[in-house]
Amino acid sequence: MSLPNRFEDTYLDFTENVFKSNKSSIISKVSTKPLKSGGASFKTNVLVEKSSSKYVYKPSIGAALFSFIFLAVGLGVLFYGLFPLFKSNYETTSINWFLLVFGLIFSSAGGVLFFNFYKPRVFDKQLGVYYKAYNVDIHKIRKDTSNKYIILKSIVALQIIGEHVKSDKGSYKSFELNLVLEDASRKNVVDHGNLKSIIDDAHVLSQFLNVPIWHAKSNDDQ
Repeated sequence: MSLPNRFEDTYLDFTENVFKSNKSSIISKVSTKPLKSGGASFKTNVLVEKSSSKYVYKPSIGAALFSFIFLAVGLGVLFYGLFPLFKSNYETTSINWFLLVFGLIFSSAGGVLFFNFYKPRVFDKQLGVYYKAYNVDIHKIRKDTSNKYIILKSIVALQIIGEHVKSDKGSYKSFELNLVLEDASRKNVVDHGNLKSIIDDAHVLSQFLNVPIWHAKSNDDQ
């Protein structure tokens, strides 16, 4: 039995209307408040095209230097505080415990910064997932329940949010790039102070993932 001539057009109109309806429903459920409080005042990550099917976020020079300063200062102070131990006639009382604690705090902070900034953020079409991890277990992707792997098909939009961060030393603007998922939940990708970079990255990823960009108001306006 042949189908009516208008069947295809009617079907396309129907699916488009369903998509618009679902999109409106998701938009109304998605939070427009910052997903992560705070954020860096400088550009922390750079989006790099590794292949036609893969984009990766890598740490910026500023993030690398920022982490290195913390680590270098911490290790330097720690070494200076431990220097008396290398003397043959050292006494426990001669050790400056304040320097040891200070050095441990700074070196630990530097290590954590290095670990977080250098952790790959990957959009991989071959695997069909977005992940933020050093190692990938392809056998666990479909069984993942911790949201370590985000199925690319579950991403319905990219969200940009501005935040006014205040501290004792002043204030600055930070901007988030979030993934909006089909259940209206969000996953943060990057959060830093370079708006132009955030927008440029969003346009690249929007074309790569074939999803729209949703701009949210700054939390100053809410």
